[in-house]
Amino acid sequence: MMKVVCVFLAMLLVIALASETTTLRIIEDNISYVKRGKKSNQVTPEEHPGTQQVLGGTTWKSIETPPVLNISKDDNVSRSSIEHGLTQLREKDRIERDMAAKNMSVSHDSPTFIHQTLFKSFSPQSITAARTGFMIDCATEFIMDRLQLNKTDITFDILVSDQLAQEEFCDQDQVSSSCEAFSKYRSSNGTCNNLANPLWGATFRPFRRVAPPDYGNGVSSLRRSQDGQPLPSARRVSAAVNSIRPNGESFLLSVLHMTYGQFLDHDLTFTPLNKGMYGDAIPCCPDALGDPTLLHPECAAISIPADDPFYSRFNQTCMEFIRSAPAPRCLFGPREQMNEKTAYIDGSQVYGIDDEMMNSLRTMDDGLLIAQMTNEGEELLPANTDLTNECNKAEQASMNQFCFRAGDRRVNEQVLLVLFHTVWARHHNHLASRLKNINPSWNDEELFQEARRIVGAQLQHVTYNEYLPPIFGENIIKDSKLKPLKNKKRKNFYIPDKSAAISAEFATAAFRFGHSQIAGHMERVDDFGDISSTETSSVFMNPFVVYMKGAVPQLTRGEVRQSAGDVDPFFTPQVAGKLFKGMNMFGLDLMSLNIQRGRDHGIASYTALRASCDLSSIHDFPDLSGIMDEDVIEILEDVYSHVDDIDLFVGGLAEHPVEGGVVGPTFACILLDQFLRLKVGDRYWYETNDKDTRFKKEQVKEIRKTTLAGIMCEVIPELTEIQAEPLKVASLENPVVSCSSFQELDLSHWKE
Repeated sequence: MMKVVCVFLAMLLVIALASETTTLRIIEDNISYVKRGKKSNQVTPEEHPGTQQVLGGTTWKSIETPPVLNISKDDNVSRSSIEHGLTQLREKDRIERDMAAKNMSVSHDSPTFIHQTLFKSFSPQSITAARTGFMIDCATEFIMDRLQLNKTDITFDILVSDQLAQEEFCDQDQVSSSCEAFSKYRSSNGTCNNLANPLWGATFRPFRRVAPPDYGNGVSSLRRSQDGQPLPSARRVSAAVNSIRPNGESFLLSVLHMTYGQFLDHDLTFTPLNKGMYGDAIPCCPDALGDPTLLHPECAAISIPADDPFYSRFNQTCMEFIRSAPAPRCLFGPREQMNEKTAYIDGSQVYGIDDEMMNSLRTMDDGLLIAQMTNEGEELLPANTDLTNECNKAEQASMNQFCFRAGDRRVNEQVLLVLFHTVWARHHNHLASRLKNINPSWNDEELFQEARRIVGAQLQHVTYNEYLPPIFGENIIKDSKLKPLKNKKRKNFYIPDKSAAISAEFATAAFRFGHSQIAGHMERVDDFGDISSTETSSVFMNPFVVYMKGAVPQLTRGEVRQSAGDVDPFFTPQVAGKLFKGMNMFGLDLMSLNIQRGRDHGIASYTALRASCDLSSIHDFPDLSGIMDEDVIEILEDVYSHVDDIDLFVGGLAEHPVEGGVVGPTFACILLDQFLRLKVGDRYWYETNDKDTRFKKEQVKEIRKTTLAGIMCEVIPELTEIQAEPLKVASLENPVVSCSSFQELDLSHWKE
């Protein structure tokens, strides 16, 4: 074990940054969650063994530090807090019932309805968990008020002893069967990846924290300014930053790089939003609400300034915003959010996050996924024929055209995402069919699981071999040993005490850098090379073009030739005011939503995360000189009253990129931390030499031959040619080549 740890530490060697005199390294585990033995008061680390770290002048205590407050389940304050929490939960239920009775809802043709419906949980488990989380939030606030605690007390020093409410509020055992059942193939929900901690990286778990949470009241309210006042409106910040200059085009990356990032994100993260009594979208703006006494406690509407450069022409003064559902926890303390996805790169966006969803996508014959065939003989994703679905349109349904089903319910969010889901679903079926020819004796389950296993391995390989290098630059990729091994090499990267759990900062800020890559239009290239384009705002929740003959190859040609947007704080107006607009004149502002979501999740400030990453200290706005452009600094100083108020999403995007990469050092730090964990924290990592989960030497050699271009040529035969690295635009260094130059996976090495 010591040797393995040394290898891990070697991977985390300091990496020199072009614009920083300090260093970038992985972030050691800090406290966020602890668990308790059923028969002991001893606290043991769950996902975080704990360290001592100074963050922005505040010591982040390890779990080894004795807590100041040890509240017993027999304490009057403890019992009263739980009763208060339950009372507040009943009050929330009453408000939701009254809203439903008065038909207070969000218009079904509004951008808000699409947004809230797209990100609401459909799982009863998530709904139940959110209710528990809300109750614990309210109970913690009660304790804070009763004992006159401050934010530091709540974040670090409050601890519940014995088994307070554990029978009612803690998940005693979410592992449905023995982990022996998953010796070779992964579970659908991520359980049993870590045998010592079977719930690590599983679905419906709280996010990990890179830095301590920062809530306004220390428990759950939105982060506030250093002077205790509300932070500037998220829309004011967005409008000010986007007034500096238009978003530019990347000279290196194609639109497919943005799509791949979105597809990968949907493999790793999904944070459900709160919803009403009957699953309805919740109105939060005064005009939509009507009755202020029925303001939902989870509302956090974004105010729009009267002089807003875009929304003022439509007399809009408020943008709807409902908070993410709180995660349940066994302890009092700051609010957390839950991740409905598995933490691993395992293709859950293709296959689903539980056995029920996975089985609903299978034919249960020959290992195949369900597909629909168009009149032209094209293989598409299965149709979602539910006409109550927010995506389906009656006119399209009359032509037997419906939105699509996949392992992630956000599949229809934009048409290029549908296209990429189609690529991987086709690829699975192609693999399963070829495996059937090689091993005719294999049954449906064997064929499905082995094809799924290969797809997961190829997703890992393409991610680390093609997607990540341009993000970090070759120096970081090399020094951190993210690059795949070569030929037949296998290695035990796995470190059982390192959790692959997704960090809140990764999910809520750093990995959203791809939102700045969104282009203002979407291109199609026909068989003759003629180019047509469509405004990006028109393709959201509108995937029906995929049914048109030739649309799949035309859209593919378009997104691999078109440049993505630069990674910077400047967004295309197509998403900075027109997101999900549909037939309306205006929509939502994606940048505002991201800023507000960070505050909703208690994400610490930009300067706090720089400190967590051991980057140079920022004490005042002039300290940002050289780190970001001067005109950006000027705007930030105008909208924020203190440098420590800057939101992580804004500050991270504004930084100059690391050498050879596209993100700045703070986002690089958070992203590197996560992608290293996804490798060393995954027992099924495709390059492993573990005797239970490894591929054979010849098999892993074949998987390393995988290229994204080869997969796309395999499943879209009309392409005929594509650049060697389709995540990058074509160039002299990245020429367009014939599809015949790419070899298919040699499955003869899977013959039994």
